[in-house]
Amino acid sequence: MAEHAEFLVVGGGSTGTAIAYYLSLVAGKEVLLLEANRVGSGQTGYSTAIIRLHYSTPEVARMALESYRVFERFEDLVGGSCGFRRVGFVLAVPEGLREGLERNVSMLRSMGVETWAVSPEELKDLMPWVDVEGIAAAAYEPGSGFADPTETALSFARAAAENGARVVEGERVTKVVVEGGEVKRVLTEKGEYVPGTLILATGVWTGQIASTFGRTVPMKVLREEIGVFTRPEDFRGEHPVFADLGMDFYMRPHGEAETYVGSIEPPPTALASQDEGGRPISRETYMAYHERISRRFPAFERSPHQPRGWTGLYDVTPDWHPVICRDVEVSNLIWAFGLSGHGFKLAPAIGMSVRDLALGKRPEFFEPDHFSMERFARGRGISTTYGIGVVS
Repeated sequence: MAEHAEFLVVGGGSTGTAIAYYLSLVAGKEVLLLEANRVGSGQTGYSTAIIRLHYSTPEVARMALESYRVFERFEDLVGGSCGFRRVGFVLAVPEGLREGLERNVSMLRSMGVETWAVSPEELKDLMPWVDVEGIAAAAYEPGSGFADPTETALSFARAAAENGARVVEGERVTKVVVEGGEVKRVLTEKGEYVPGTLILATGVWTGQIASTFGRTVPMKVLREEIGVFTRPEDFRGEHPVFADLGMDFYMRPHGEAETYVGSIEPPPTALASQDEGGRPISRETYMAYHERISRRFPAFERSPHQPRGWTGLYDVTPDWHPVICRDVEVSNLIWAFGLSGHGFKLAPAIGMSVRDLALGKRPEFFEPDHFSMERFARGRGISTTYGIGVVS
């Protein structure tokens, strides 16, 4: 016999659990979260979980700021822990992007974000280990940092359950049945559900699920390889999260001696399948990262060359911004996908926004059609200052 759920959320990563949590605050036991494996075990578990505020559109900047306010007071606001570490964030740019960076900093400061532009000399004072060659300017956020992605998703899910929501793990959706412009049933490997509203927060699996009811989505899956580097003895302790647009890498500390390194814009050739997450990093990518970070931070020349790391996955839209909207053809379907590497840092605000959409309200942070799926067909993709991958 099919089970009814007024709000059926599919996907137990940071996005889906945040949605379930914020819905549970108003709908309690009417919320059901389905996760194919374990909460936080998919894309979220492979995330480097950077928390930053530097964006170039007001809508996303507002979402990042509201999410930051949740992360910094997570235990009080949500309960449990998100593992937030405040180490600061630096975005370094070459000459051609300096004016854009300064505009973004000005916009963010007008919103109340603690950030400012620094010169190469000031950056050297802030991070003595850095070689500033090729850097024209940088933006600095002292309050930003990183968190623990799996711990965050687990905490959201526990809090939702405490509010009465049901969290079901190990149950994969196999088919969505749409009839007469409405989701009638959601079939899984173990059962069947009848949703009042279906919310798909399924990341890289969204295309596959959409295909079960004859839909395609504007999204591709890209491979994002993360390298793990051990710092030498004279470069220990936590350092700021650092993103370098000129050299295409970002890095964040892990403990006292390790640093995670990834690419800001994976190449178009990095197309991946949905099940590649967690695979070891390739030696080629690891050595390319080693060369880049050693040029910017010469101390890394003395770090081991033995490849360590893993493969993460991005669900990427054509403009590297998410789809967060009600479907125009299926009345009780809401999409939250294509997070393009922004998902974790925006998760709380996405949760609030989808809650509002599900309740028939206008989202607080953006116009209802701003992140619509139809924007691509209409030729109005979201433009940004940098136009570079995950740093938009």
